[in-house]
Amino acid sequence: MDTLHQLNKSLKHSNTYQQWLETATEIDLVTGMNEWRETNKSIDYPYQLLEQHTRKLQSLIDSKNYSDLTSFVKESLYRTVGELGNIRLYQQALSGTKNLIERYLDLIVLALNTLCTNPIPGITEQDKLAMLIQAEKNFGRPALMLSGGGTFGIFHLGVINTLLNENLLPNIISGASMGSIAAGIVACHHDHELKAIFNNPENSHYKALKRLPLSSSWSKKSLLDPEQLYQCLQANIGDYTFQEAYEKTGREVSITVSPARTGQKPRILNHQTAPDVLIAHAAKASCSVPGLFPPTGLKAKTSGGEIVPYLEGERWVDGSFATDIPRQRISRLHNVNYFIVSQANPHIVPLISHRQQKGLPALLRDLSITSAYAQGNTLLKIARRRLHKQPWCSWLNHASFMLDQDYLGDINIHPQFPLGWYLKFMKNPNDSERDYLLKMGESSTWPQLAMVRDQTIVSNTLQMCIKRLSKQISSSEVIESRLETQYHSAFSNAG
Repeated sequence: MDTLHQLNKSLKHSNTYQQWLETATEIDLVTGMNEWRETNKSIDYPYQLLEQHTRKLQSLIDSKNYSDLTSFVKESLYRTVGELGNIRLYQQALSGTKNLIERYLDLIVLALNTLCTNPIPGITEQDKLAMLIQAEKNFGRPALMLSGGGTFGIFHLGVINTLLNENLLPNIISGASMGSIAAGIVACHHDHELKAIFNNPENSHYKALKRLPLSSSWSKKSLLDPEQLYQCLQANIGDYTFQEAYEKTGREVSITVSPARTGQKPRILNHQTAPDVLIAHAAKASCSVPGLFPPTGLKAKTSGGEIVPYLEGERWVDGSFATDIPRQRISRLHNVNYFIVSQANPHIVPLISHRQQKGLPALLRDLSITSAYAQGNTLLKIARRRLHKQPWCSWLNHASFMLDQDYLGDINIHPQFPLGWYLKFMKNPNDSERDYLLKMGESSTWPQLAMVRDQTIVSNTLQMCIKRLSKQISSSEVIESRLETQYHSAFSNAG
C-alpha cells in the first residue's frame, strides 16, 4: 500500500506526459489493471467479434490480398468502431484500454496505409481517392471545442499544447468567450510557431482586463476597458481574417458570438460563414460578457485591405451565453462526429467533475446536481414567459440560455481548482498563476490521451491518406501533362 501511495503521489507531481505514463503503467502493474488490459473478455465491447476481425485483418495484410482487404476494412469499421468508444473501457486502467482494442486499431491504420500505397486490382488511383473521401465522409471527423471561462480559459492553451505535442490536435477547432482567444491563436499560427508560444509564455500578452474609472463605467455601461481586451487580442492573434488564417495554417477554426438583441441568432464565424471577418474582432465580441464589457460590432477586411464594419448596426456579446459548445452546428459545417471538449467555465466545472468518478457517492451527486439543474432551467423558462415585458428580462434570457445548453462532449477535459481559485476567474494572472493554469491544462489532458488517440486514429489516418493520394495524383497529372506537351511539340516540329 505504501508503494501505491508513493506512485500516486509521483503521478500527481509528474512534469511531463512521459513521466505520467511511466508512473501510470507502474500503478496498473501494482493494482492488477495490466491483467485487465491483457484479458480480451469484457461486457463493454464485442471482444469475440474483434478477435475475429483482428485475425482476419492480419491474414489479409500478410497475404497482400488487397481487393478483399478493401471490402473487409469497410465492413469491420462499420461493425465495430462505434462500440469501441464506451467510456467504461477507459475508466479501468490508467495507461490505456484493452490491448486487443489497441492491436485492432493499429491493424486498421496499417491496412488503410497499405491500401493507400499499393495498387488494388481493378481500381484506379482516382477511384481509390474517391473511396477514401467517401469513407471519411461516412466516418466523420474529430473537433476540439474550447469553452468560455474568463481567466480560467488559459487552461485551454495547456490542453492544446499537449494535443499538439502528441500529434493529436484536431484540425477543426471551435471557441467561445475566452475559448475564442485560444482558438484564434491556433488559427493564425503554424505548429512550430505554437510550440514557440507555449515554450515562452512570458512573451505573450495575458493582461486582457483593466478596470474603468467609475465615470467611464457609467457612460460605457461596463466595468472593464474593451480597448485593453482588444490590445490583448491583437497582440496574440494579429490582423488575420478567417480566410487568411485558413490559407496560412489550413485549420478550420470557428468562433461563436451571441446577439445583443433578441431579433438576431447566435453566429458561428469561420472561413466558410464569414471569411472576411477579422478574428481578433470576432474574439472581442465573443469575450464581451454583458455588464463587464459593452456589446461590440464585428469588422471585416475588404479585398483592398480596408477595415469596414460587418453587419453594420448589429452588436454582439459573449459567445458562451447562447452556444458555449456548438456541437450540432459544427457537426453540420464540418462533418464532425467526435467532440473533445476543454471545459473551463467556473459555473460548469463543479457540476461535471464527478461525472468520471465511480461509486455510490458519485452517483448520488450526479442525480442531485442533474435534478437541481433541470429544475432551475424550468423555473427560468417560466419566469421568461411570465415576465417577458420587464426591462430586466434580458438577464433572464441570458441565464436561461446558459442553463439550457449541453456543455459536454465525447471526451471532456476540465480542471480541478482549489476553492480559492474561483475568486480569480476574472483577474489578470501573475506569472505563477499563468503557469499554474497552463500546467493544469497539460496534466488534465494526460489521462485522456489514450482515449483521444484511439477514438481519432481512424479519422486522422483517412485524412492523411487522402492528402497523400491527392498529392500523388496531382503530381502524376502534372507529369502526364508535360509529357503530352512535349509529345505534341516534337510531333509539330517533325511535321
